[in-house]
Amino acid sequence: DTRLSQLTRLVERAQEQRPPLARTADRIAGVFVAALIVAAIAVYAWWRVHEPARAFEVALAVLVVSCPCALSLAVPAVLAAAHGALAKLGVLALRADALDTLARADRIVFDKTGTLSDRRPQLAGIETFAGFAREDALAIAAALQRDSGHPLAAAFEATGRMLSANAVCGESGRGVSGRIDGREWRLGRAQWAARRDDDDAIWLGDGEQAFARFVLRETPRADAAQALRELRAQGLRIDLCSGDADAAVARMAAAIGIATRDTRARQTPEDKLAHVRERQRAGEIVAMIGDGINDAPVLAGADVSLALADGAALAQRAADFVVTGGALRRIPQAIALARRSRRIVRQNLGWAIGYNLLALPLAASGQVTPWIAAIGMALSSLLVTLNALRLTRMSAPRELSVHTSPANDAAVYTLPS
Repeated sequence: DTRLSQLTRLVERAQEQRPPLARTADRIAGVFVAALIVAAIAVYAWWRVHEPARAFEVALAVLVVSCPCALSLAVPAVLAAAHGALAKLGVLALRADALDTLARADRIVFDKTGTLSDRRPQLAGIETFAGFAREDALAIAAALQRDSGHPLAAAFEATGRMLSANAVCGESGRGVSGRIDGREWRLGRAQWAARRDDDDAIWLGDGEQAFARFVLRETPRADAAQALRELRAQGLRIDLCSGDADAAVARMAAAIGIATRDTRARQTPEDKLAHVRERQRAGEIVAMIGDGINDAPVLAGADVSLALADGAALAQRAADFVVTGGALRRIPQAIALARRSRRIVRQNLGWAIGYNLLALPLAASGQVTPWIAAIGMALSSLLVTLNALRLTRMSAPRELSVHTSPANDAAVYTLPS
């Protein structure tokens, strides 16, 4: 019943399924075997007429030298090695054909809160209204957010007073509402919670009147900027879509190096999905990176998607990959691995087809004995397997160490030597 067990079952189910490319290779191998039997009979008949003493030997060499095994191994061997390498990187594949789609992705859309931010928001300021006590505002906000699972809820955890909220309900793109001591409260966007002009703060109200305004400060994940640089170096275009206000989105974009033209603020789940659909209609293959419940629709709608393991379970169920540990640099590593896997699949298929096209005529013409044919067949299968195993040599990304400069309170990120 644990989340880990659910993820394990999803991974096992993905590994049981065969992606379309593997099924195509199996069909080709099946047709090849049938054609090979017909060819061996024809070769035997020809040699039986012209040189009966060698007819059986040559027909046997034709059967032995051919290598449908290499064709059938070309894709599964690569997938097995690739999934093992992904596991070393800390990326779990939940869909059988997701690796090939990830290799072809040309645009990545990021969520902001909890995905690019480090899930440790800080309460930077509190403003109260109508003589409302600061401690009461904090206690009510903490009670409403206690079980929400939203990354921003962590900012309200450190409160001394404990209240109990009933009938708590989250509204996508707006906030969370609930009843405390018989009174209805709303915590979220200014217009929805307190009928105030929208800004980048979180407001506490009853739907009509404002009682408190909370200013939160988010910090980018330690490796976010580096991960984005590596993704751009791979030729990927990057978008940032967030439900937060323009100012908060702009600050995050500036901190990690995303251009303003590539950001979209106050995006509902429907807006995010519409943006992905628009890019898909333009012929792009879109990857989505998210972590929250609100991201689940767009994670499911993107061509390929990655959810963070420290996010919502629903987002992970909707995604094609789950990235463990919260390190964003695993994403460009996974894309590099997917692209390399695709190249190795092509190499394996090219070798298997080329070998058979060369070996079969030689065997049919009597230039290959059965024992040489056996060696050739074994070496062909071994070569395909060894080529796939090259994927396992990819190492896991080095973690970033973080320290804070006391002079300006700025985070400095360094790689270990």
